[in-house]
This record gives sequence, C-alpha cells and structure tokens, in this order.
Amino acid sequence: MSYGLRRYETLHRLWWLVFFLLCLFLADFFPSFTSVQQRGPSFSDLGKLDFWTGLRGVGIISADPGQSWGTQAGTGDESQTGEGAGAQNGLNGNIAMVGGALLFLIRVAVIFLILRLVWLVVQYAGRYLLQLFMSEIRGLETSDRGGAQSLVPVQALDARVGRSVWSFILHPFIRLRLTLSGFHGNVSPENVLETERRAVEADWRILYGSWGPYRCILWLLPILGLAQTVLLLVAAFNGIGIMSHKEALNSNIQKQILDTVKPTLNLLLPLIQAAGVAVFLQLASTLLRFCEELYLSSLDAFLYDRLLSRLPLVGGGDAVLILESLQRQIKEFGAALAKLEKKVLAPMGGDRLR
Repeated sequence: MSYGLRRYETLHRLWWLVFFLLCLFLADFFPSFTSVQQRGPSFSDLGKLDFWTGLRGVGIISADPGQSWGTQAGTGDESQTGEGAGAQNGLNGNIAMVGGALLFLIRVAVIFLILRLVWLVVQYAGRYLLQLFMSEIRGLETSDRGGAQSLVPVQALDARVGRSVWSFILHPFIRLRLTLSGFHGNVSPENVLETERRAVEADWRILYGSWGPYRCILWLLPILGLAQTVLLLVAAFNGIGIMSHKEALNSNIQKQILDTVKPTLNLLLPLIQAAGVAVFLQLASTLLRFCEELYLSSLDAFLYDRLLSRLPLVGGGDAVLILESLQRQIKEFGAALAKLEKKVLAPMGGDRLR
C-alpha cells in the first residue's frame, strides 16, 4: 500500500508538470493572445480599461524621447552619433526582449488559471458522478437482497470501479480506487483508515506544490516590469545625451530637453502595470485555490461518510468479529441494566404489599 500511495503521488505530480508545460506551449502557440502596443501611454490612461486589457504599459518596446533626439543631432560628431545610435538600438532590443518576456509570462499565467478552472469544474462533475455511481451500487445490492437495507460489499464496489473508465481520468474515482485497494487481503480497518489519511495528506501536498510554477511567475512579473522601466529610462536619457555640446547651449534645445524629460515619467508605466497585473492574478489564484480546497474537503468528507464509515465493516473477517463483540457487549449491558432495574423496583413493591 505504501508503494501504491507513492505511485499515486508521483503520477499526480508528473501530471501537474505536464499541465504547466502545456500552458507554456499554448502561450507560445497563441502569441496574439496579448498585443504589443507601439505607442507609449501616459499616466492619464491608468483609469482606462483598454490600458489594462491591452497591456499598453507592458507593451512599450522603445523609448520615444531618445529616438527623437537621435534625429535632431545632425551637427555633432558623426562617429559619436553613430555610436550613440548603435547603443540606442541595443537598448531598444533589450527593452523589446524584456517586454516580450513579460507578455509571455502573462499569457502563461492567464492560460494556467483558465485551464485550472476547467479542471476544477470537471472534478466537481466527477464527484457528482461518483455519488451517482455509489448510489447505483447500493441500489443494486439492496434489490439483490430482497429490499433489505444492507451495507455495500467492498468487493462489488471494487469490481465496478475497476471496470469504469472514469477511474483513470477523474480524480474522485482515482481516489476511490486507491482507497478500495486497501481492502484486498486480510487488512484491518485501522490500516484502511491510515491509508486514507495518508492519501488525504498526499492530495493536499500535491495541491500546494502544483501552484509552485505559478507563484514563481507572479514574483517575476514585478521584477521584469522594473527591469523594463529601468531600460526605458536609460534609453530615454541616452537619447538626450546624443546631442552635441553646442546644441545643448541653445536655449531652444534646452527647452526641448525639459519638454522631453517630463514625458519620460510615463516610462514608469511598465512597472506599475506589471505590479497591478501580478496583484490581480494573485487575487484570482487565491479565489481559485480556495475553491480547490473546498473540493478536496468535500471529497474527503464524502469518501469517509459513504465508504469508510460503512463499507469497511463488511470487507474483512475482523470486522465481523468487531460487530459480534459490540453485539455481545450491548447484550451484557442490557442484562446488567435489567438487574439494576429489578433491584431498584423490588423494595418499592414490598412496601406496597405491606
């Protein structure tokens, strides 16, 4: 049974790894899921819906102020301007790379949540099917016994679950098959309860570990947003530095510098949007994780109420001995209570005769 539990946990961890790899593949397969905004937004766009849905802050891929100064520096040293333009192009390439990584991770996180929600809905449906499945087994056994209310034999339920295709797909049926495997051979109810307890702990560990890659993505989003903002600011001021010293002495150019420095504050928007998206994804994942925990709790309670509290009593020979022992103790308790009642009522009857 220890081997079965380890195999159960290993297969589920492998499944969640494949699940995350599938999210990475889908995020790379659907790049149009998030669009890159060519024009840089401003702080006034923070209250607009399209700024967040279109990821306009994260979509900034170049520093427009720096590029404009590169075209105005025609009277300076040509070699210096060429080197500055090359550096500017390199910075813009890095900005585009960081922005692309941000968009890719956001796509992965959104696809992860969507597929996880679909998985949860399917498992809730599987729990409902399991309830119908066990009710059907109980009804068949009751009809075979002439309508008598009896407990469902473990062997009959195990045979039906083994033949069901859902025992290889849906998590509730997989858990039921794992629990029923503890009844094979001369296994005591205590061992079965211990197996179920370890299976419950394994499910909660698997649930927590399956969110590990998603938590890493949430940590990376603000970090990449900060990196993109820093690169944008460096590119913007590097574009201003392309001007020659003579041009900088011109009052008109100095006024243009001031007019250019002010819009560079808008380059903080990638960091703001990356942090905002991370907070939103964290709230969504918290709600989804709460629903998953509720599902596991309901499944654990259902299996205990419908299986462990009833079925183990007809699964092995020691269970029959336990029933016989309880029946004998109840009879002894009834006999002792009857003797006590006679002793209490006997003096009262004698006084009435007198």
